[in-house]
Amino acid sequence: MQPLVLDADDGTTWELLLPPGWVLEVEPGARVTVSGDAPTDVATASMVGPVLRVRSLSPGD
Repeated sequence: MQPLVLDADDGTTWELLLPPGWVLEVEPGARVTVSGDAPTDVATASMVGPVLRVRSLSPGD
């Protein structure tokens, strides 16, 4: 399974960790608004960038 990533406006590529059971209904490349926290005690096998533990995600402008 490929990691879920977000390319932020500032150039940072974040690896998103969604809460259990979440299903995304956005197309790849869509703009979204995300809030969450960046835990320092989480590592992933993909290592695409810092990890963001998502609390909310909605379609952006």
